[in-house]
Amino acid sequence: MPRLWRAIDRVSDTSAILSDVMVVVIAAMLFVEVILRYGLNMPTIWTQDVAVALQLWFTYLAMAHALRHREMIRITAIAGMLGPNGRRAVEAFSLLVVLAFSLMAVWFATDIMMDSIRLGRRQPTMLEMPNWISELPVIIGFALLALQALGDLIRIPYRPAPEFSAAPEAELDTESAA
Repeated sequence: MPRLWRAIDRVSDTSAILSDVMVVVIAAMLFVEVILRYGLNMPTIWTQDVAVALQLWFTYLAMAHALRHREMIRITAIAGMLGPNGRRAVEAFSLLVVLAFSLMAVWFATDIMMDSIRLGRRQPTMLEMPNWISELPVIIGFALLALQALGDLIRIPYRPAPEFSAAPEAELDTESAA
């Protein structure tokens, strides 16, 4: 099992790196578009469509990494008052909800994407990019999120109980006061 856990974590980290690269590519594309459009009066027809598609890809690909590093939004007011077993139970419940929602999202998004392919749906823009290109990252992203949630759920008994504290918020308060 430890080898499987490391593989799941590597997939999450690799998808986050791909997301980072996509952000840089989007910035470069938009920079070039500004130069072409306003500097040379030669706008492109593809920049907006490709930038939006890449934004969808990097958003959904980064979800598993965010879960792995506990960077998703969490409400911890009550969980922080619980003992170690209570915190593990809250963590397990949260991961089960993420897993269930992710599997539902994969199911429904796959159905939507298959309809788009079958019907030949395209974006209503000059580039007319096929819709499935923007729908596929939802499937992949939620599948990766489900895999990470399952891996984290299995690991709960082998890790220390999660800590739920207001420490990050306290650090922000200290920084804003300075």
